[in-house]
Amino acid sequence: MNTKTFKNSLSALFIIFLQFNVSAQIADKIELTKDNQLLGLGTQYILKSEVLQEDRPVIISLPVGYNDNEANYPVLYLLDGLGNIKHEIGTVELLTESGIIPPMIIVAIESLDRSRDLTPSNAGQDVYGGTGDAGIPQSGGAPKFLQFLEKELIPFVESNFRTHSYRLLEGHSFGGLFSTYALMDKPELFDAFIIQSPALWWNKEEMTVKAKEFFKSNVNLDKSVYFGIGGGDGWGMRQELIRYVDVIKQDTPKSFRWKHEEIGDEGHDDARLLLNYYGLKFVFSDLKASKDLLKNYNDEAFLKGEQNLMDKYGKNARRPAGDYFDIITKLLNDENTLEAITVLKRASEAYPMYAMLLNNLAQLYEKTNQIDKAVEAYKSGVMVSKKLKLGFEEGYQKEIDRLKNN
Repeated sequence: MNTKTFKNSLSALFIIFLQFNVSAQIADKIELTKDNQLLGLGTQYILKSEVLQEDRPVIISLPVGYNDNEANYPVLYLLDGLGNIKHEIGTVELLTESGIIPPMIIVAIESLDRSRDLTPSNAGQDVYGGTGDAGIPQSGGAPKFLQFLEKELIPFVESNFRTHSYRLLEGHSFGGLFSTYALMDKPELFDAFIIQSPALWWNKEEMTVKAKEFFKSNVNLDKSVYFGIGGGDGWGMRQELIRYVDVIKQDTPKSFRWKHEEIGDEGHDDARLLLNYYGLKFVFSDLKASKDLLKNYNDEAFLKGEQNLMDKYGKNARRPAGDYFDIITKLLNDENTLEAITVLKRASEAYPMYAMLLNNLAQLYEKTNQIDKAVEAYKSGVMVSKKLKLGFEEGYQKEIDRLKNN
């Protein structure tokens, strides 16, 4: 590659990066009702639960493009679903567009009686939130609620939707308490947990007591767990969580990926938005390209890594767009054009709405005398540009005609 061509390629890559930012703002249409109400949060289903002996409402939100392909998707099970689904879907869609997390199905479980379903044991007198000597009489239903998830809800979701085997449980406050309980009582049920501001004060911190034996006896635990809390959270929360994670520090299982952090000065309830955001980024942080891949690139390792991510999270999993850009830039800097084509081809498959990726892929194909592939890349670019009204069709068609007439 001569110096002029090399500089042109780097300039084109800068345009790619700008196009990433532009295309990311192209939103998919959200369905409207007949009276123009905006939908998009999902569909409510009512499960007649034999375990709980009641009807349980859940809201299931399918990822963008679910009906346009045959892919299987990881599932995020969200506790207190009606209260959390609005900010959850917005965050998931934003991070999915950026390639920070894979597209997922969200199952938001509406709460009917939080004190019953999300508490692992019965609380007697003097308990916070109790009444006189009665305490919270309905508390202690977590074992039965976990059975509902395992025996009824998860089978319903997996038999009616295209699910990948990867499951994530997310809960806040009492939901965080339940998620901590589920981690230790049925660790095989979920692959990852986002535990937000958990009420670990419950029954004299019994979850922390249980954790001492659990983490000591589970020497290998292949899970990803995020423990987050607002820096301004108050009584019964921050110090109790610190005491729980101190147990993990003493006996950290092999393969156990975990993180504990306090976010700003956020209070108990308003921290949920940020904790969800940072929790998702941590759980799926292996989508980020490693420094070793960038430093010691080879096609075999790159393609194997891509396949591993798709095996783990579903075939629509992809790295952040900027990671592909960084790898391509380095390869062109090192004048490794054929390897740059490998990464650019994968990036164009992972981000099909980015027409400029196809444009630059076509240019590299031409520079390596792969004219037929260059023409096909431009043709794909025409289709994408037309669909998204980007205005590149005429320019791409001129390139197609030029290549065919040479």
